[in-house]
Amino acid sequence: MAFTSDNRPHTLGDLIVITGTVANGDQDAELGDFLSEVLMVTAVSNNGGAGGAPLTASIDTTSATKVRFADPGANGGRLMVFGKR
Repeated sequence: MAFTSDNRPHTLGDLIVITGTVANGDQDAELGDFLSEVLMVTAVSNNGGAGGAPLTASIDTTSATKVRFADPGANGGRLMVFGKR
């Protein structure tokens, strides 16, 4: 797994937003070091131009802190997760 979180997560009370990058070939990220439960996930590929192409992303059914997403492709992508601290 090559998920790299940005240096400063954003907090809203007991909620947190984690952003970061994912590499070519990545299809999941375990975020238990950052949060206790994922509430929402979105991912975009860097291959689709300036705004990025959206990727299918979901919360893993076997872990409250793991997310799955489509392979972002050769240029990698960006991941944003909203969850509970």
